[in-house]
Amino acid sequence: MIAAKKMEIFLVSGFLGAGKTTFIKHLLTSKFQGVGKVALIVNEVGNIGIDGTLLSGQNVDMIEIASGCICCTLKTDFARAIQEIHDRVHPDFLVVEATGVAQPGEILDAVYAPPANTYSRLRHLVTVVDTDFFKAREVLGPFYNNQISCADTILLNKIDLVSPELLREIQALVREINPDARVFTTQHCAVDPHDLLGVDLYEGNERQHEDRKPAHHKHDHPEEGGFQAFSFEGKRPFDKEKLKKFLQTLPPTLFRLKGWVRFPDSYALLNFTAGHYSFTPWNEPKKTALAFVGYNCNETEILDALKACLIEASAEPRISENP
Repeated sequence: MIAAKKMEIFLVSGFLGAGKTTFIKHLLTSKFQGVGKVALIVNEVGNIGIDGTLLSGQNVDMIEIASGCICCTLKTDFARAIQEIHDRVHPDFLVVEATGVAQPGEILDAVYAPPANTYSRLRHLVTVVDTDFFKAREVLGPFYNNQISCADTILLNKIDLVSPELLREIQALVREINPDARVFTTQHCAVDPHDLLGVDLYEGNERQHEDRKPAHHKHDHPEEGGFQAFSFEGKRPFDKEKLKKFLQTLPPTLFRLKGWVRFPDSYALLNFTAGHYSFTPWNEPKKTALAFVGYNCNETEILDALKACLIEASAEPRISENP
């Protein structure tokens, strides 16, 4: 009797703002679709689902897990999500985007545990590294290194933002942390999916994962040990110039800020990582919904400064849309 083909799991890890969502969007819009039916699980650390919305509409079935980290408190939800995807969708490939504060080794424990291991197998564990914010390793230490050490494939992303000398230094440090992984240098996570799928590094051998995985699960979670996840939602528009000044004065330990912003006459997707920010025009009316992740930040001070950028209700112009 021939055994049924197992659902193959493609796990994407990496610290906050490294480019995980960009990488997955690249996969889903490339020749990766030719491998068969693809499904997606997205895990977000806060209550506002930003990445799930950005990845929707890619012609794949998706389950979004919010408000926690799938390697810990939501591990049961993650196992259920894998089961639901398998039973309802029967995909050939399942792409999993872990939150930026997840440890991939513990996520894989759920993959290797029954019943998931009876109908699925790990194909690749890809960690995306932000070369422009590699200094986060100095603050996060083993937590940051563990995301690198568990991977079989590493994307050194945003290489256009660092000097050749710094890139060589980062490559050497990554090789020291994980000498066995394949390493690609990328801009906007643009890598040929066939370069990733052409090699099956796990080929039925779970020991390779066990050898890479840290001996103990020691990791700070949102609202534990210093990591914080908080949010802001509102309907009043922002003064764009005031908001830009606010973004320029955020503390270096505010690692990530992402979401939708309402201006008097437009809407935008705000993306802030490690001191860099961008506004991407958004055509659909949206109320402001922003997700923050930091480390030992003054949440009240940050949110008060953000609210000071709002336009007073008396000065707010009338617009036709009402999100």
